[in-house]
Amino acid sequence: MQRKPLSPGDWIVAALFAATILVVTAQVVWRYVFNNSLVWTEELSRLLFTWIIFIGAALAVKEGTHIGVSLLVDRLPASVRRHLAAARLVLIAVFLAFLAVVGFQWVRMNANTRTPALGLPLNYVLYASLPAASALGVYFAVRRAVAWFRGRIESEQTGEEEAF
Repeated sequence: MQRKPLSPGDWIVAALFAATILVVTAQVVWRYVFNNSLVWTEELSRLLFTWIIFIGAALAVKEGTHIGVSLLVDRLPASVRRHLAAARLVLIAVFLAFLAVVGFQWVRMNANTRTPALGLPLNYVLYASLPAASALGVYFAVRRAVAWFRGRIESEQTGEEEAF
């Protein structure tokens, strides 16, 4: 199996993860080496981790690698499995679209809140991760469904791809 090149989303998650490691390392060094504490590191690491989780979930939709229980589905005929896989992709897209819409409303509702240590607008640095990643997930789910219907994805259950 040929290894796929990293996507921009993979690079973003890797950069956020590297930043998280640096921030947490700085906190540990300041606390145990300099016997002092940086107040902003815990908050920043939490914000970075939240973005990693949500963008990572969208990338899992892109790759078809979310966890699934397929015990019953594997026992069904191929034609039924094909329809269930299509329905699953549609349900994922609808649910993520709902989260994106509600998430954008949530961001607007919390427009005047700020993070305690850094003083950043909480709606953009934390709450916006939900609608942004959900919208990205909708895009990936629709793109995956189109590719799957065109026959470019071999198995929706395993996430194996032919030319996606």
